[in-house]
Amino acid sequence: MISKIHAFLKRPFILNAASFQIGSVGAMLAQAIAGVILARILGPNEFGRYAIVMSMAAIGSVLLGAGATDAIAPVLARAKHSQDDDEIRNAILFLGKFVLITSVIVLILGLTMPIIAQHLYGDASIGWYGLAVLTASAISTMLFAPTQLGLQVFGYIGRLSILTFSDQLIRQCFVVALVLSGLGVLGASVGHLFGALIVMLTASLFWVYLRRHATELPSIKSLWIKYPQNGRKYLAPTLWVLIDRNLAMLYGAAPVAIAGLFLVTTDVSYFKIALGWITLALAVLSPISTLLNTELARIQIQQPEKLRSRFLQVTLLSVASSAVVTVVAALVARPVFNLLYGSQYINAVPLVYWLIPFGALFGLGIALGPMWRALNMVRSSIVINLIVLGVGIPLSFVALQQWGALGAVAMVTGWYTISHTVSFLYLFKSLKRLNS
Repeated sequence: MISKIHAFLKRPFILNAASFQIGSVGAMLAQAIAGVILARILGPNEFGRYAIVMSMAAIGSVLLGAGATDAIAPVLARAKHSQDDDEIRNAILFLGKFVLITSVIVLILGLTMPIIAQHLYGDASIGWYGLAVLTASAISTMLFAPTQLGLQVFGYIGRLSILTFSDQLIRQCFVVALVLSGLGVLGASVGHLFGALIVMLTASLFWVYLRRHATELPSIKSLWIKYPQNGRKYLAPTLWVLIDRNLAMLYGAAPVAIAGLFLVTTDVSYFKIALGWITLALAVLSPISTLLNTELARIQIQQPEKLRSRFLQVTLLSVASSAVVTVVAALVARPVFNLLYGSQYINAVPLVYWLIPFGALFGLGIALGPMWRALNMVRSSIVINLIVLGVGIPLSFVALQQWGALGAVAMVTGWYTISHTVSFLYLFKSLKRLNS
């Protein structure tokens, strides 16, 4: 048994996940520390406004092409395995162009955010602050997304870990510095913009390094201005994956924005902190999902008969991990909140307890996205998520009106659990049919 565990831990995928985990944990800590400082300085009311700002920006950013990396990752993994340099170059060129174009479109549409914020929340400044954060996301994504994917596919997981950590550290340092200077929510929003410019410069340095060891990759200039050969063949698959990825992002971005329509800003801040505490704990699983984008594509090529068993293995391990992590996070929530946030946020603790079912079952979704893409069944995922959101959003309005902050808890628990459960069962049955 010990030898089997030792062999399992020495698998390249496990080692890469552990290496990537270091950067991800560092990024989470940077984000968490910044969140605590902001909550302390801004107070429940202003922190609630900031939460709505970030939620609006996150909803706007679902249209960014960063999600296209999930579509291109399997393409690059297969091209690298077959040593097809032309395919690698064309796929990366397509990604660079796609991210650039979607960033421009998002920024144009983002100009409507102040009008939307005025209509929904009676405060146009929320929209202006959200536009600043959205602009920051667009700027950093233009080079960060191709660099992140390149480091992953070519096996530079250690440097990918450093880049992931640097992204959050740089952003949060600017955010905290401007808030400490007395600029409040405005400073926090503009801090993201300043940080994004530095992140873009940092990503460029990693890209230059990557090109020294992978000469088939294009230059930064070519990445944005040179068109790939036969790039249309990537477009349809990328759009489907992007829609699926964006729906998944909408699950994370929409709850706080919707809660802001019905709850006072102090209750929004309590919900935001409780949900953030659970999702922070669950974020330790995110590197697994990221690395599965290329790992499942590799298994599909080399060992297709093992795809179903690996999918089940990863999912069961993820559910067990998410359950343990969630329970531990809930047990320490009260003393941690008292220590970090102070008594003014103690009302968030009961919401953490109510979120235990959400966190415990969250692991069901870790391998879903990569498996949908590996099997080229993304359209089925889109249909499932559209149905869940189509039914879930109106029901969420009722829940929030009837139960207040507990309605927000019911909203996220219902959305995620139903979507993940249905998707897992559908994929597992599909894999059984493919293997028979």
